[in-house]
Amino acid sequence: MIMKKFLSLFTVLVLILGMIGCAVDSKPVANTENQAKETTVAESSTQAASQTDTQETTESTESSKDMKNAQYEPVTIIVDLERSGLGAKIEQTFTEPPTGVVARGDQMADYFFDLGLEDHMVGYTHGGCWSNVSQFPARDIVPLIGDAQGNFTKEKLLEIECDFLMGWDSIFSDKNFNQEFCQANGIAMYTPYCARDTATFEDIFRDYETLGKIFAVEDVAADRINAMKEKLAYVRETIGQEAYDNPVGIFVYGSGSANVEAPFTACQGMPGDMIKLAGGYSIFDDIDKGWATVSWEQVIERDPEVIMMLDYNGENPEKIAALYENEALKNISAIKNKRIIEINGADIQGSAGSAGTVELIAKGLYPDKFK
Repeated sequence: MIMKKFLSLFTVLVLILGMIGCAVDSKPVANTENQAKETTVAESSTQAASQTDTQETTESTESSKDMKNAQYEPVTIIVDLERSGLGAKIEQTFTEPPTGVVARGDQMADYFFDLGLEDHMVGYTHGGCWSNVSQFPARDIVPLIGDAQGNFTKEKLLEIECDFLMGWDSIFSDKNFNQEFCQANGIAMYTPYCARDTATFEDIFRDYETLGKIFAVEDVAADRINAMKEKLAYVRETIGQEAYDNPVGIFVYGSGSANVEAPFTACQGMPGDMIKLAGGYSIFDDIDKGWATVSWEQVIERDPEVIMMLDYNGENPEKIAALYENEALKNISAIKNKRIIEINGADIQGSAGSAGTVELIAKGLYPDKFK
């Protein structure tokens, strides 16, 4: 009851303050749509001149917004929560660009920073995979929300007037921000195509194209996609066809700490495809998942030539030392030949820096080709 009263009061305040929300229709559940509000100017009679100037500015701004929205072509997307067993496929139609974006995780936030959409954001989190290589200045401008693990509350989303939430499928589970909550509060949901277990680099391009349409920055998205394609072409030409005919076997150490009994590793999906583009292959690519928990015995048996250590939070030196000190692993080719490369854990999952990450992996596998 208290929450209902709070939301009612909040809605009244929004109407009074004239905030403009993202207009989005969601199906199959009843449509949710934030209505555009008109801004009014209340000045005293002694400030008549200032009032006139302010009204003219406001009317000009609203006229510009109306014209821009009139030119906006509605965009319909399908949010597939069925793929992860967290819900159904939901159709959402946007009639104007969202203005209250929250991105859960550095890899999600970098999409918006790369597209120049920081003015559409009201917050983001680092998540479990911190990007220690991202250089976007907007990272220091857009507010960080939530705790160290990237968790935040429903109350926080409502407080900052979120109208577009992007994250892994799990963010829309019942214990977080499920479909009913988002639709009831006018929050559009977005799960990246590149988060699928079967994703390839083409899915990153698809995410850029989709976000470009939703936020009316299609030209910028096309430029970013072309730049990534050029980077991938450079890698392909540099390492040559022989690298793809005889790829290097890689074990991806994806566990967040050292001395784990059962390591977490990348198999297929985005990390698997990025490794292939760099002239390698995951030694666990026969597992039909993006990620899986395996045993050290399996790692030893498959004898990787290179170990790719994912960096989540700057703790890699400790983890690398633990691998070299582990007697059970001393005969693995990668350990004997000291071939451990470090890669950012956010970009390997699909983000603005993923094409650059393919180049870094390739340099680690074929250093002589890049001299």
